[in-house]
Amino acid sequence: MPLLGLSARLGVVALVAAVSGCALSGRADDGDGSTPSSTVDPAPSVLADEIGSAAPIVVAAGDIARTGNDAARATASLIQSMRPDAVLALGDNAYEDGSLGEYRNNYDPTWGRFKSITRPVPGNHDYGTGNAAGYYRYFASQIHGDEYYAWNAGRWRMYALNCEVDCGSGSEQLAWLQADLTTHPRRPALAYVHEPRFTCSTRHPPETELSAVWSALQGGRGRIMLAAHNHAYERFAKLDAQGRRDPDGLRLFVVGTGGAGLYPLKESCPNRQAAQDDEHGVLKLRLGTKRFSWKFITINDRVLDKGRGQV
Repeated sequence: MPLLGLSARLGVVALVAAVSGCALSGRADDGDGSTPSSTVDPAPSVLADEIGSAAPIVVAAGDIARTGNDAARATASLIQSMRPDAVLALGDNAYEDGSLGEYRNNYDPTWGRFKSITRPVPGNHDYGTGNAAGYYRYFASQIHGDEYYAWNAGRWRMYALNCEVDCGSGSEQLAWLQADLTTHPRRPALAYVHEPRFTCSTRHPPETELSAVWSALQGGRGRIMLAAHNHAYERFAKLDAQGRRDPDGLRLFVVGTGGAGLYPLKESCPNRQAAQDDEHGVLKLRLGTKRFSWKFITINDRVLDKGRGQV
């Protein structure tokens, strides 16, 4: 069910942007001013470990491709119109169990057109096939077998995390993240993972194991966290690892709207600033050197949420 009627929801989004600190600086802004293009152009042929663009366009969503899924085809067409520099597949990319056959039959005909510029993470459904073997084989050229990894997008350091394996306090993954953040102290950080630290869905609860990761990112110039898992869209205020408002906290986007059936959200949710659970779509990010902007755009070309923050 929708949390609000469309016209009401757009009004709330505009109000949030104007008075609730939609920008990291505390000032409202309308975003990057771009609109989805109706022209379909081929995606770039390859994504290097570092995107040289000063303000790369990165598109993200998770919970994507099922058999005969028209919604996944529609989100893929939407992405193609944006001509992104990189695509982030946020896990549960090929249903039901992430087998190689499901990646080839369900994911490849839709989001597979962006495979060469995709930097994915796995979800719980991807681990439905022995240690996510289908995921690692399908994306072999993109992730080289790594369970988690980092790369650069313009000025930004991008962290592809995996909490389907241990990511909590004392884990190898957390130690790796802390070390990499220390090595890149001047780069703003964006992290993405399948299960969200905060969410208000009727289906899946928040992932508390991410608290240590969240704290590490916040202590190391972390700005944005992306997740999926709950099949809806949510954006939260800047928060610390315990969910308290913090001007130096991370901003979380839950983008489980890539194609799988949508889940209803709870009407009330602390610190949530935007939400919708009735349209598929993707999050478009422009990661600049001094500012970043976001838009959540649906397959019907509706911009349901947008804003801008300072790096």
